[in-house]
Amino acid sequence: MKVFKWDDDLAVVLPQELIDRLALKEGDEIEIVGTGGSATVAETKDRGDGPREAVPR
Repeated sequence: MKVFKWDDDLAVVLPQELIDRLALKEGDEIEIVGTGGSATVAETKDRGDGPREAVPR
Protein backbone atom coordinates (compact mmCIF):
# COMPACT_ATOMS: atom_id res chain seq x y z
CA MET A 1 0.00 0.00 0.00
CA LYS A 2 1.23 3.44 -0.82
CA VAL A 3 1.32 6.16 1.85
CA PHE A 4 0.56 9.69 0.72
CA LYS A 5 0.01 13.13 2.23
CA TRP A 6 -3.61 14.24 2.67
CA ASP A 7 -3.78 17.78 4.04
CA ASP A 8 -1.81 17.58 7.33
CA ASP A 9 -2.26 13.80 7.65
CA LEU A 10 -0.91 10.66 6.02
CA ALA A 11 -3.26 8.22 4.30
CA VAL A 12 -3.15 4.88 2.52
CA VAL A 13 -5.17 3.50 -0.37
CA LEU A 14 -6.50 0.03 0.38
CA PRO A 15 -6.44 -2.49 -2.47
CA GLN A 16 -9.90 -3.38 -3.81
CA GLU A 17 -9.34 -7.05 -2.88
CA LEU A 18 -8.96 -6.07 0.79
CA ILE A 19 -11.95 -3.73 0.65
CA ASP A 20 -14.07 -6.54 -0.77
CA ARG A 21 -12.77 -9.16 1.67
CA LEU A 22 -13.53 -6.94 4.67
CA ALA A 23 -16.80 -5.66 3.14
CA LEU A 24 -15.71 -2.09 3.90
CA LYS A 25 -17.79 0.91 2.99
CA GLU A 26 -17.45 4.65 3.48
CA GLY A 27 -17.78 5.60 7.15
CA ASP A 28 -16.53 2.26 8.52
CA GLU A 29 -13.72 2.39 11.05
CA ILE A 30 -10.84 -0.06 11.14
CA GLU A 31 -8.20 -0.67 13.77
CA ILE A 32 -4.74 -1.39 12.39
CA VAL A 33 -2.19 -3.07 14.64
CA GLY A 34 1.52 -2.81 13.81
CA THR A 35 3.43 -6.08 14.17
CA GLY A 36 7.16 -5.84 13.60
CA GLY A 37 7.30 -4.07 10.25
CA SER A 38 3.86 -5.07 9.02
CA ALA A 39 0.29 -4.29 10.02
CA THR A 40 -2.83 -6.33 10.69
CA VAL A 41 -6.43 -5.19 10.58
CA ALA A 42 -7.70 -6.17 14.01
CA GLU A 43 -11.35 -5.18 13.78
CA THR A 44 -13.79 -3.34 11.58
CA LYS A 45 -16.66 -1.29 12.89
CA ASP A 46 -19.69 -0.11 11.00
CA ARG A 47 -20.25 3.46 12.07
CA GLY A 48 -24.01 3.05 12.47
CA ASP A 49 -24.43 -0.55 13.62
CA GLY A 50 -21.70 -0.99 16.23
CA PRO A 51 -18.93 -3.60 16.06
CA ARG A 52 -18.81 -5.90 13.07
CA GLU A 53 -17.26 -9.33 12.83
CA ALA A 54 -13.55 -9.35 13.70
CA VAL A 55 -11.25 -10.15 10.82
CA PRO A 56 -9.15 -13.31 11.22
CA ARG A 57 -5.46 -12.60 11.71
